[in-house]
Amino acid sequence: MANILIKEIEQDPDLSGYNLNDLPLLSRLKSRYLRAKTAVCIERAKLITDYMRNPDYPDEPVEITRAKAINCYLSKREPVFHNENLIGGSSTSKEIGAPVYPELLGISIWPELDTISTRKTNPQLLTEEEANLLNYDVFPFWMDRTILEVTREKLIQENRSELKALKLMEKIAFFMAGKSTVISHTVPYYEKALSKGLIAIIEEAKQKVEELRTKKSDPEVQEKIIFYEAVQIAMQGIINYAQNLSKKSLELSVKSSTEEERKNFLEMAKICAKVPARPAETFREAINGLWLCHVGILAENVNMAMSPGRLDQVLYPYFKKDLEQNRIDVKDALTLIGCLWLKISDNTNLVPESAEKMFGGAGSVPAVTLGGIDKDGNDAVNDLTYLMLKITELLVIKDPNVNARYHNKINDKKYRDRVIRVIINTKAIPAFYNDTANIISLENQGVRTDHARDYAIVGCVELGSAGREYMSTSSILLNLTAAMDMTLFNGKRPYITGDLQVGPQTGRPEDFKTFEEFQTAFETQLKSLIEMAIGLNEELGKAHQKLLPTPLLSCFFEGPMEKGKDLIFGGAMYNSSGVTHVGFADVCDSLNAIEDMVYLKNVATMTQLMDAVDKNFEYYERIHDYIKNFVPKFGMDDSIAEHPIAVKNSQRLIRFLYDLYQGHTNYRGGKYRPAFWTMTNHAGLGKIGRTLPNGRKNYEVFSSGITPASQCARDLTGVYKSVAELGSKFIPGGVALNMKYTPQLHSDDGTSYLERFADMLESYFSLGGMQVQYNIQTYETLRDAQKHPDKYPELIVRVSGYSAYFKDLNEAMKHELITRTQYSLFSGKAEPLNNSDEGGQ
Repeated sequence: MANILIKEIEQDPDLSGYNLNDLPLLSRLKSRYLRAKTAVCIERAKLITDYMRNPDYPDEPVEITRAKAINCYLSKREPVFHNENLIGGSSTSKEIGAPVYPELLGISIWPELDTISTRKTNPQLLTEEEANLLNYDVFPFWMDRTILEVTREKLIQENRSELKALKLMEKIAFFMAGKSTVISHTVPYYEKALSKGLIAIIEEAKQKVEELRTKKSDPEVQEKIIFYEAVQIAMQGIINYAQNLSKKSLELSVKSSTEEERKNFLEMAKICAKVPARPAETFREAINGLWLCHVGILAENVNMAMSPGRLDQVLYPYFKKDLEQNRIDVKDALTLIGCLWLKISDNTNLVPESAEKMFGGAGSVPAVTLGGIDKDGNDAVNDLTYLMLKITELLVIKDPNVNARYHNKINDKKYRDRVIRVIINTKAIPAFYNDTANIISLENQGVRTDHARDYAIVGCVELGSAGREYMSTSSILLNLTAAMDMTLFNGKRPYITGDLQVGPQTGRPEDFKTFEEFQTAFETQLKSLIEMAIGLNEELGKAHQKLLPTPLLSCFFEGPMEKGKDLIFGGAMYNSSGVTHVGFADVCDSLNAIEDMVYLKNVATMTQLMDAVDKNFEYYERIHDYIKNFVPKFGMDDSIAEHPIAVKNSQRLIRFLYDLYQGHTNYRGGKYRPAFWTMTNHAGLGKIGRTLPNGRKNYEVFSSGITPASQCARDLTGVYKSVAELGSKFIPGGVALNMKYTPQLHSDDGTSYLERFADMLESYFSLGGMQVQYNIQTYETLRDAQKHPDKYPELIVRVSGYSAYFKDLNEAMKHELITRTQYSLFSGKAEPLNNSDEGGQ
């Protein structure tokens, strides 16, 4: 059978003979998934709160208390089976659940307990009984114990300057600090758990304790002993949960209405009794064991981009063994992979209405990475890669966030073309990543070559060595346009914070004699804002060290078990903090407009431009038209321009940010890494942002990721060249380049769409481009989907790093996707945006 399957994939990598109708279980599960309503899950919040209110020993180390609380939750939670899925275990008590993490930002829904079920956009169901339990029991306990409130109290008591940064963060319009809401955005290492089993890891921790007992008077040794004891307690919780699932499966097998159902529950009982406690031997055991480990991690940490990693590599040994022993065929394999995809999609984030306007439509964004090369530099694409691509194409669901690595000198073009066909067929998934550029970028960060080759995607687009690097890629999200405003208003942002002096006084722009003076002032304001954000991130990180150690997550990394040190204390092999940015193209184009109009062409004085910005370009149509039609923009190839400033200004900004962040070391001993992905923040922040010198008017959305501003770059080649030449070395956190192509089968000369698609990808990657993702859509289709959402219930779109159902997005984000520049692959030019396509916001 092994040779038959390999031959089948070689002859037909699309596996075109299989569709969802051939996989009846997956067809039923997908229909059920699409019908399911998201519900708030309070199970974890209740059980964790119950334990924390009455811990076994109030004075024991926080690591032990935290581990016992996680163990308590996993051991006591109800073992439920929501549907026919072949994989046992669920991340919440609901079929599609939004779990409450009260120690982080779960408490933010407190004012909305009566309305969260009925709000217009993306309601999350909550019963009256559940709301009362949160209102009277859970939230009062955590009111002054959350990471944010503990940090606030410390800063007030110590009269720290970071208190100003915290207040700015709460305005949302300047920056956001991820650690107030999560310890997440990383990729665990599941290989050891699958190959050795959790009992062996617990025994390893016990042995470490015994070896250290004779030296326990040493404070550093005592800390290690506490860590290893916490590991044992927390990990036992996963085993207990699996055993409870096994018992429940046996009970349900007796009550089964069909023979197929009975056999499935009996097999599930057998599997959950074995894994992940003991080593997995079959493909189904490995998938179920991995999922239960993932569920365990989510018991401790919010599932915000907690990414499973390179699943075609992690699971391949078990798949291969099943093939060799004739235990599996194509349909079986596709069904199991599909069951895993749907399990990964069984939860989302708890989102208050205010955040819904900023992040609407986003799931938990767990990233799966496929293909590329392996640690030794060899082709890593295997049969399982093709099966996972097939199931991604068949299911077309928003999670997991599937990503395809590609090395243009090592991977087969057959693989590249298969990924392209999946993108064309799904119209959005997966994204492409350039192994050559990304590996070099990680190597430049001190990541060993074999570890850099084994990188996986985190969440949206971020890079990290799988299971070795705790990268915390959402540590900071910074609004670059805030620094532009602060430059224009001498360190203030009047429409957000009134007369507060947010940044240093860098002078009135009207008084600057040269563009260099303006740019220096801008960089001074930006440096001030970044350093405030970094200072707050450090304080929040220290609060996590004090309150929320992560012994369970630490077990699934290389480093902590060897060092005897939790991840949040620097236990991983590599420790970095990610910072992403909103409004990159808007700021670049604002700099371009100021340099071109004021200092090079004398089209307007700075006073006139400032007044035009202040008046939202009303009565300044001439200036606005000039900016729109004649100022060089990021994404244009300006090599033949009289003054080639667009490339100069974009590259200067990228390198300024890189140098500034790399000059800071985080509380775990790693560097800060700049990135450019925006989720839906560019739309949400745009709705509160005022006019900019690039011609963007009040409350219009900002540019997404590293993508040129919509309708600015008219030539496809210029876009790819401009982005690639920013230099991957200077963007170690990753980028989201969002491209929209016109669906079209052939050109007039007979060139196929796939051929043109591949040529453009190869050219971009050969220039050093890091990543690109697509929407294969037209302005008209997206406009119709906005007007008639019922006609497009399953329309998936690529936002800025993740996929979402178009109907679930807020109106600002829909507008951005509609007006995002649409390019013809055959002409290489932007398609015209008609006035009727612009729509409202």
